[in-house]
Amino acid sequence: MNKEATLLMLAMDNLPPQLHGESTLVANRKENHCFNDAEVILKARDKTYHFDVEIKHIHRKESLAALLPFVRPDTLLICNRLSPFLADFCSEHSINFIDNAGNARVTYKEFNLWVEGKRPLKSFSSNSPQAKPGVGFMKLLFALLVKDETLHLPYRDIANLANISLGMVSKGVQYLVAEKLISQGSSRDVLDQAALYRLWFEYYRTVLRPKLGGIKLDAPSDWRDIPLNQRDCWGGEVAADELTQYLQPYELQLFTFEPLQKKLAQLKAKPNTTGKLWLVPAFWGQELQINNKAKALLAIAELLASNDSRNREVAGQINEQYLHLKTFP
Repeated sequence: MNKEATLLMLAMDNLPPQLHGESTLVANRKENHCFNDAEVILKARDKTYHFDVEIKHIHRKESLAALLPFVRPDTLLICNRLSPFLADFCSEHSINFIDNAGNARVTYKEFNLWVEGKRPLKSFSSNSPQAKPGVGFMKLLFALLVKDETLHLPYRDIANLANISLGMVSKGVQYLVAEKLISQGSSRDVLDQAALYRLWFEYYRTVLRPKLGGIKLDAPSDWRDIPLNQRDCWGGEVAADELTQYLQPYELQLFTFEPLQKKLAQLKAKPNTTGKLWLVPAFWGQELQINNKAKALLAIAELLASNDSRNREVAGQINEQYLHLKTFP
């Protein structure tokens, strides 16, 4: 993967969880033009914003100054992590940017994105065994585990199901091949299903869960009174109860594709930082069908993250019924 594609992939994968980004590299670029390396679409609150993109490593002010004649409100710089001085230079000269760590200053129409203080994570590869996987890898892993056939699909289809970039699919598959967890070639078969499950359970709590975003709300006395849309999906304790009819849910986790403000109005619930209902943007692609196996993955991961002994017992029951791991985390 070339450096430009890697920068673009990392910038998209490190966007805030409530913001959906799509990117496409431009095949036939115009010479002596800027902002024609790629196209990026950012989606927020049911609105879509299109940007023409320049992908560039920036280390000096002069590199930014060269872009100024080409800057428009709908242009976007994808780059390495900028120093505070260079980031301020971008703001002063209306250069929208997102860096490879997810820091961003973008203003276009009514859309405003400002993220700072993030540092690039180490690459998750066989050359850096101590590095953690990223959010994009965890999304890929979930899609692969939900349905075995996913691994055999074209990369573009896998990217849509996992809600990640094509670059992240390629990077993730390369890692899994290097670790001998899947086979190489056109068939791409799973070699160690149990190891994939262990990766999911090990890194859900520390990598994916902190990036889920969402909002805590006051919950009704009975979770069954909460109105659901067709694609809403329970995680955690409610998913566990749906699968086992054994656990009385106390902490509620609800995934939704609806904009949070719209869902908030539908639920007629008040935000409360200590509330028992956690409303979470769904992290997977809308075309991924959430079956019982998916619910088992979501339930067990959240139950184990709670560090509650009763929840762990129920997680073990779900494993016995749906995943059949001989060695449970």
